[in-house]
Amino acid sequence: MTLSPAAPALVVVQHHEKFPEPEFSQLSRRVFAQIQQPSTEWAQVMQAEAAALASVSRDEAAPVPPSPMRRWVAYWGDEWVGWSTGWMDRGQVFYMAHSGVLPEHRRRGIYSALLTAVCQYAQDQAAVAVRSQHSVLNNPVLVAKLRAGFHVTGLSHAAHMGTLVELTRHLSEGRQALFRTRSLPYVPPEA
Repeated sequence: MTLSPAAPALVVVQHHEKFPEPEFSQLSRRVFAQIQQPSTEWAQVMQAEAAALASVSRDEAAPVPPSPMRRWVAYWGDEWVGWSTGWMDRGQVFYMAHSGVLPEHRRRGIYSALLTAVCQYAQDQAAVAVRSQHSVLNNPVLVAKLRAGFHVTGLSHAAHMGTLVELTRHLSEGRQALFRTRSLPYVPPEA
């Protein structure tokens, strides 16, 4: 499966079982600094939820199954410059949940390399599609995914992120063709 031209030789994408902390949190804050505008009200809601969760004793809490999360890290040489996470969702659809590339390393093919790795993994796991949601303000990612064969498949609203656009890439030509015929306007061929 080819999504875009090959990334430069300096980009290496690797699967990781867990991201190291605090490096991941610091990297995430740097990547999303421009589009995240945390509000006092949202912070208060999150603090209240955390306090309610902390008040539940360990004995009362339901057991948490192992995380189905999959993680990829992109390196530029030896430097960690990007990541992507996701999991297999119902209907054999892989949900690409969270990705980012450091601002100074954007427009170098790193996100495309991550996208290629995630789509290949999903295809190897017999996924029928890859789905994601993004802030409507995140134009670079929206454009990159549309160029890689993703389609807009929905809109939603989240209190902390605002309006989100859902993107889906069908992993077989048959599904892609079916999507086009069922969702795009019919234009009759010229006589």
